[in-house]
Amino acid sequence: MLLFSAFIAPTLIITYGVTFYPENFPTPLTDLVTAIQVFSGYTLLGIIPFGAYLYGMISSVYETAKTYPVRFNRQRREVCYVDANTHRVLIVPWERVVAWVANTQGVTSYGATRQYTLGMGLEDEEQDKVQFLLMAQPSDAHSLGMWAAIRNYMEDGQQVDAPNPLMTLLGLTPSEDRLKLYEGLHTFDVEREDARALGGLDEGGEHLTAAQRERYGYTKRSRWPLRFWYIRRVLLFWKMPYLFAEWGHRKGRPTLPEQVQAWSQPLPPEQWATPSPALVNANQIVKDAMDKKGASFVEACKMAGLH
Repeated sequence: MLLFSAFIAPTLIITYGVTFYPENFPTPLTDLVTAIQVFSGYTLLGIIPFGAYLYGMISSVYETAKTYPVRFNRQRREVCYVDANTHRVLIVPWERVVAWVANTQGVTSYGATRQYTLGMGLEDEEQDKVQFLLMAQPSDAHSLGMWAAIRNYMEDGQQVDAPNPLMTLLGLTPSEDRLKLYEGLHTFDVEREDARALGGLDEGGEHLTAAQRERYGYTKRSRWPLRFWYIRRVLLFWKMPYLFAEWGHRKGRPTLPEQVQAWSQPLPPEQWATPSPALVNANQIVKDAMDKKGASFVEACKMAGLH
């Protein structure tokens, strides 16, 4: 963006003026140099906020690298938490994890605001305390959805790995890059594929005329979405944003303690932990209430005595 505002923008403006209003630009080269000097001066003022933004991004990556992720092991049916300051490892049974959804409302000079939180409590018997984990969410629905995703992973892991129903209906198989949960260098190729798809460049039928494509149900072919994508990439320093994202993803992942790495290793199927009869019964009550009675997740949990 800085390169565009300092050099490309004045060049385009002078070129436009020379082409359509030549009488106003008797010395185009001199006018171009003057325009570049003026635009570059204003661009230099933008380096300060850009540098501040870059510093904030890099510092946040290093700050994230100090925080360990909470790990859920569905084979052991345990949850692992590592303290970012002491590096102490806390492992608790999955069935002893307590979760809740909370929302609070506050008033500011601009009006009322509401915050939503998904909380989890991990009981630390050795230190006789509870480790609280609080995750801000956009709404109650997002909080419940986050907990449902965690619960489905631990209780019905094989269902989580099922393909997207819409992708299955269309006969599409998502690539490995599309299944990655973070943005990085692979996002560059994914976005290029999307730009090509937007223009209908990979549907086939290249030999058909526009009328035949419309008749046979093909979308209208256009290279402009792909061209606009390339223009944006040139103006935004090609792959540099993706390199930053890839670096942030790799650098922002701390090395787990050896105890956690050993705990994370897969177990033979015969050693997998099984849910308690009480949990199996509660899960069945929740499932029946939601599937047969049309109850919401919260209502079903109340029926099972989990609320």
